[in-house]
Amino acid sequence: MRAVFDTNVFVRALIDPRSRCGRLLSEFSDDYVLVVFPAIVFELLSVITRPRVQAKFPHLVQLDYGTVLALFAQAEVVEPDAIPAIARDADDDKILACAQFAEADYLVTEDLDLLVLKTYQGTHICAPLDFIAVLEQRRSEISQ
Repeated sequence: MRAVFDTNVFVRALIDPRSRCGRLLSEFSDDYVLVVFPAIVFELLSVITRPRVQAKFPHLVQLDYGTVLALFAQAEVVEPDAIPAIARDADDDKILACAQFAEADYLVTEDLDLLVLKTYQGTHICAPLDFIAVLEQRRSEISQ
């Protein structure tokens, strides 16, 4: 199963590794192939180094960026040929292009502008909790 995570999933995982987003990157990381686009990595680094974000979550100041980069070391990196204008928020187009180019099964996000789409080019768009439910169901089916 191939999955693309929106930047907000990575940010929330770094803010709270025990959160549902954090669990996706730790507890469930062997259950899917993570696919990333370099623009997602750059956006994540930009967000977590913003003074406003670091003021709200001071532990991000002390974050080992090797840990952040290690998240992506296991991922498959894709570079979409083009980024068409699709989403209500143009910033989301790169996430959709990544999912399409990677032929991802799931795009995981907490962004309502993406969630409202439900699917895009064969990729299911869902919230982290819904993706965890899918992964747990697959685990259950495999163990039977």
